[in-house]
Amino acid sequence: MNPTRRSFLAGLSAMAVAPVLVACGSEDESSTSGGSTGTGAEPAADAFPVTIEHKFGETTIEKAPTRVVCVGLTEQDALLAVGVVPLAVTKWFGEAPGFIFPWATDALGDGELPEVLDSTNGIEVEKVASFAPDLIIGQYAGITEKEYELLSKIAPVVAQSGGYADYGAPWDEMALTIGRAVGQEPKMQEIVDDVKAQIAKAASDNPEFAGKTAMCVTPYEGLFIYGPEDPRSRMLMDLGFEFPTEVFGGKQEEFGTSLSAERTSDLAKVDVAVWLDIEADKAVKSVFDKTTTAKEGRWFDISADAGAYYVAHSFVTPLSIPYVLERYVPQLAAAVDGDPATVPPVSAE
Repeated sequence: MNPTRRSFLAGLSAMAVAPVLVACGSEDESSTSGGSTGTGAEPAADAFPVTIEHKFGETTIEKAPTRVVCVGLTEQDALLAVGVVPLAVTKWFGEAPGFIFPWATDALGDGELPEVLDSTNGIEVEKVASFAPDLIIGQYAGITEKEYELLSKIAPVVAQSGGYADYGAPWDEMALTIGRAVGQEPKMQEIVDDVKAQIAKAASDNPEFAGKTAMCVTPYEGLFIYGPEDPRSRMLMDLGFEFPTEVFGGKQEEFGTSLSAERTSDLAKVDVAVWLDIEADKAVKSVFDKTTTAKEGRWFDISADAGAYYVAHSFVTPLSIPYVLERYVPQLAAAVDGDPATVPPVSAE
């Protein structure tokens, strides 16, 4: 079974509702705050107009935006990284005031918390319009053509790339696109280069990752495998691991595939299994417990109990990646050695 990305992410958000405390207040309080957009640096004089290609064609932004709304799930991080505070962001999973999480609070600074949109039943177009935005961004998104047409009547829309599956573009390409859209491409390039250097260092510091297979999996309609274009899988490959196509087939859906619970036994052929919420399905866990991967300790679980780290692992943004590497790399290193006596550390906040 290959669920649509939007339906899968909605299902994931329903399972994962762990609270993540990052500041005083609550989501409801942030939703009535009104929001504001500010920029930490002036755009380059020649940054506008700028034309950006995307899944539905191209969009031209004539001048520096001052009222930005995010209809994708993680764009707020890239915006905050270059000093732009969005008026509204879109709820995914976890809980935090304004959906600004610990790795992004420093970048928010004294900025006003964004209001929060809910895309469970599709983009709230009328609510988006109520903010009178001059830019709408949806990079880690599954904007439909109809939604794009409606949103385009409100403001310029920078939709997801057409070169990848929805929600499947590399984090750095999404970040740079967002940087271009707000006139901050040079600053975003510096940030991206720095984060990529941190990933490269983690890979070089752990040469044992190279050539080993690894994948992210979760119990969802049986066993859900995050595919090779999913940001979580891309991160494993950036750290030196390989995606086990020889086990799960080269025709796997880019963002992932649901298999029967019995197929969990195939994880015996994978060097490292990164689970998300393994305890969510006892039947899946019981099959996995019998595999050599489980018995040799070549796995660990990142559950909702891990709080902010649990959310950060799925965000994969310029702000979340350094936060994740601190916690993720030691877990991977402990799992890859195949020694069950080496217990991967439990990481939380």
